[in-house]
Amino acid sequence: MEYSTSSLINSFQPKEKHTTLFNHQISARIRLATQLDVPNLHKLVTQMAEYHGLSQIFTTTETSLYNNLFKSPNPPFHSPTALILEISPNPFPQTNHTTTNFVPIIKNNYNFDNLEILDHELETYRSKFNGHGHDNSNNCNVYVAGHVLVYPSYNGFFEKPGLFLDQMFVRKCYRGMKFGKLLFSAVAMQAEKMGMGMVDWLVADWNEETINFYEKMGAHYIPEYRLCKLYGDQLQAFGKKSD
Repeated sequence: MEYSTSSLINSFQPKEKHTTLFNHQISARIRLATQLDVPNLHKLVTQMAEYHGLSQIFTTTETSLYNNLFKSPNPPFHSPTALILEISPNPFPQTNHTTTNFVPIIKNNYNFDNLEILDHELETYRSKFNGHGHDNSNNCNVYVAGHVLVYPSYNGFFEKPGLFLDQMFVRKCYRGMKFGKLLFSAVAMQAEKMGMGMVDWLVADWNEETINFYEKMGAHYIPEYRLCKLYGDQLQAFGKKSD
């Protein structure tokens, strides 16, 4: 890397090495990412690129994530910012004070009587965050389940700036539990708290289920517009043209 329980509730059952089964109950926390999250965040971004078939253009490294997310002098949400979704069989302690402009969102004791969650990547995604920004590799059964990446945006048609939601990803074994909605709500609440006027994002045109969810939420969907990107060799070549 180039940068600088004693008791468990019955819902947690280790099935085998690197595998965890959650039964009936789970707790969730959304917090600001720290430098300790970079390895897990890189794995999540890699999985998202694979899910969307973008592995062939994927160039992100742990170092580039660190440089882009944690070297800016600007406060969170005024530069590229990541939020981390953590889950645990144990309730998270409530947090009323923070040194940043984001208060962690905690939802304890989700009940799901008819659902089992089998996580085959238990130790791979064990959280190192202990609440104080220090390494805590032996964290008491807290695991990273997803993330969002956002950055400030501006549209000349609107009075106020906003946030662009660049990525939102929940690991496959934790989908269907409304964690995606919880992540999206965290971004929307932060934009409203900061007096912003909008949240923008992209959605794949083949993902009809997600499009329907966003439309029911009240989002304005614009099918006539297409995303354009100029990058890599094409960007360098075009940037050198003078006519």
